[in-house]
Amino acid sequence: MKTVINLKTLMNFLLLTLMAIGVSKAQSSDVVVMDAQYYQKQDILSRLPSNSDILEINGEDNPWKTIREYVQQNSSIQTIHLFVNTTYNAFELGGITYDTQHVAQEFEFSMLEGLYQGTNFQLLVYDCNLGSNPEGLALIKQISERSYLNIGVPNNCSSILDGSLDFDHTTMNQTINSSILK
Repeated sequence: MKTVINLKTLMNFLLLTLMAIGVSKAQSSDVVVMDAQYYQKQDILSRLPSNSDILEINGEDNPWKTIREYVQQNSSIQTIHLFVNTTYNAFELGGITYDTQHVAQEFEFSMLEGLYQGTNFQLLVYDCNLGSNPEGLALIKQISERSYLNIGVPNNCSSILDGSLDFDHTTMNQTINSSILK
């Protein structure tokens, strides 16, 4: 039996397949943003769903510009899951330590506010330090006010790897998605 393949049919099939792959990828509403120097990087990567979009921030460009450009190119993004090294009142992203002074000087936060289209983006900070003290909460409030992000952070946890991680503090009192970790 001889099989005849119509070149036009084959090209249409390949085009539709590629479009379906692109659409399924583009429909993700979550992006994981992880500092390249994050100390729990391997543990987190092993606990993420296999289809997670991951944006690693390595200090080559302004971290918030990189995030903003990614969100602009992926219009279905609603939640940014942020994994960074922290202290009680600061965090590191892309080689920059963001404390209250540096947040006040970060121009890209106002550019993120420009992405607002009637729904606040969710920024979930996976850390047990920032939300557990007034200085850390003041820092995330400052970021929220400058970027118009609804920031969620746990304020009573011992490990972000705990299966019951709860983002029980939000900067805009809006509903927060649950942890992306499985």
